[in-house]
Amino acid sequence: MTAVAAVVPLMVSMPGTQRSVPVARHWIAQVVEAYGGSGIDDALLVASELVGNAVRHSRSGEPGGRVVVLIARRGQAGVRIEVIDEGAETIPRQRDPDWERESGRGLWLVQQMSLAWGGGGTDGRTAGGMGRGGGALPHAG
Repeated sequence: MTAVAAVVPLMVSMPGTQRSVPVARHWIAQVVEAYGGSGIDDALLVASELVGNAVRHSRSGEPGGRVVVLIARRGQAGVRIEVIDEGAETIPRQRDPDWERESGRGLWLVQQMSLAWGGGGTDGRTAGGMGRGGGALPHAG
């Protein structure tokens, strides 16, 4: 008989500042390492992009704003990462990258590094993906 482990997400809430991006990366690295370390680079890139976008493009980046990062193991395939911000006037969407610009490729990178990804809502938005290879990344539910 094989035991089936329940998927119990881990969650952390942090200030909506740029300083939270490396904090989220460190936390994700620790969790993915505890899960076996598969797909850690993909997970760190996705987490950085999603937390950075939440801080930059939502009310989470305003004074007193918060960002919530959630991670859950997805079988042996990897992890699911979600970033929940405090909402904005727009819904996160991936666009074609403009290689002449310094920014604007974050969600394109998330899409490239994830098996699946998504985002939605304007009042408390969620964005996430599920990673390629051994590491599954966030997918908004």
